[in-house]
Amino acid sequence: MFAPSRRLLPRPSFDAETEAPCGTSVAEAREALAFWRGRLKRLPWYRRAARAEAREMAARWQRRRVQAELERWQLRGLAPPLLRALDWWAPGGGVAVRRAAGRVLRVSPLARMVALAATAVTVTALALLALTLVAIVQLA
Repeated sequence: MFAPSRRLLPRPSFDAETEAPCGTSVAEAREALAFWRGRLKRLPWYRRAARAEAREMAARWQRRRVQAELERWQLRGLAPPLLRALDWWAPGGGVAVRRAAGRVLRVSPLARMVALAATAVTVTALALLALTLVAIVQLA
């Protein structure tokens, strides 16, 4: 039988309980993220300041969890672009740009078509990037 000598997927360099070089363990980040998300769900709508704090803390712990996971799986090079994307997609990230884009897209059918084409190109590029990264990881 043929047994591949190379490992196909990277292995974690430490367990989830160990503190990552970024200063947070994966388990601690998961626990804190679950707490702040739960608090956000439990707070009534009229406690705006407390809800804003919970939303902010959940976003911070989400970022820390992603960073700790990437360091655990020895993928530190992916951290900067992924954390920027996480900040962009987080609640409140890029609100002004999305509002302006929404106004433009409601007005012009041509703008909708261009935006759809740009989205298709972006998704294709991201898929190719992911496939390339998987191939590089498997060859390493």
